[in-house]
Amino acid sequence: MEKCYDLLKNVLLDAFNVPAVYFTPPYQDIRKIDQGMRAFVWTNYNDRNTKVQFTDLSKPYRILIIKSNLGFYNVLVFFGADEKPDFISIGPFRNNELSANYFTQILKDAHITPSTMQRMKHLYEGMPFVQVDTIVNVTQHILGAFIPEFKELTPEFIEYADHKRPIEVNTNLIEQNFLDFSTRYHKLLSAFLAALKCGDNEKGKKALQTLFQESKFTTNLNLRNYKMLLQALNDYCHMALLETDIHPSHVLKQAFSIGVKIDSITSLTKLRQLPNEICRKYCLLVKNYSNPDFSKITKDVMAYVEFHLDEDLSLNQLAGHFKKNASALSNIFSKEAGQTLTNFIQQTRMQEAIRLFNTTHMSVSEVATAVGYHDFAYFSKLFSKIIGISPRAYRQKGMHSAD
Repeated sequence: MEKCYDLLKNVLLDAFNVPAVYFTPPYQDIRKIDQGMRAFVWTNYNDRNTKVQFTDLSKPYRILIIKSNLGFYNVLVFFGADEKPDFISIGPFRNNELSANYFTQILKDAHITPSTMQRMKHLYEGMPFVQVDTIVNVTQHILGAFIPEFKELTPEFIEYADHKRPIEVNTNLIEQNFLDFSTRYHKLLSAFLAALKCGDNEKGKKALQTLFQESKFTTNLNLRNYKMLLQALNDYCHMALLETDIHPSHVLKQAFSIGVKIDSITSLTKLRQLPNEICRKYCLLVKNYSNPDFSKITKDVMAYVEFHLDEDLSLNQLAGHFKKNASALSNIFSKEAGQTLTNFIQQTRMQEAIRLFNTTHMSVSEVATAVGYHDFAYFSKLFSKIIGISPRAYRQKGMHSAD
């Protein structure tokens, strides 16, 4: 049974985020059956309040599907035809998406007040959303590989409604649970953002994965809500980097680009791949633009160049814009950036040209104009010199630059 249970537990947790707990008599910590849900709504709840009883002792194996009047499900799998058999508790989980109708039905079935329901909402938000039939089918398939009788077993359905005992919300327990969750959430989010500010992509991805797993934010989200979550993540990331020495223009440009991509995606599967990409892009931003040794004027010049690639970026024009002496501006930039301003402008324009070649269907002449070169022959010569291949050849070969 140990191998059977371990396999079932791991599959249910990995595939659906649904917990499974094995119980043997005398049953200990029975509240794990519903992960403490009843303790939240019964002020004086203890393990004696939950009784596991079997009246039909003729069946050695049984699967019970239990629907609570609190709107969630448990699946109990019993082994042995005696009064206190071993059993596996699977759940709790929701069979419906969160909606106004869902909560209205719970209010009606459980006889609780709207204010009570409001206090409990975060419990339901963290509860896995999966179809009952799916859980039962996976359970029977795995158990049937070890105990053939489970393959043909007909599950029994029990709809539970305790009208004799009114709901009394354990306010202290709910609030403590929310406080514990909030504290843990803040700690995990802070760890992620700290990794981001250091440009540590690997550490950031691990922190983000832990944050999503423990908060269960992504477990039950539809396309619209997942987009809202990613937009919030994008906001957290760019606001964190605005606290660094990176020029705000770079941060806001990145935030806007990611926001547009989130909005454009129409597949939930592709959206689920985006958190790691968001982490990677912001970490790259830190590595590429975080330099505390650069003065404000150097950072401002770099930002201005990036946002005005199609305009006149001559030394005199830049000096006039920033109200600096041309020679002094050139010397400051070269000393801090380790390259001349002219080289920086050329490199930046070529990088943007590569990006346009890789992400658009613009012609070579259109790309040249977009990055500030109206002399096509000069653009082609400069591109070949810096990149090592002509722009036409680059496009034809479908080469891709590193992100």
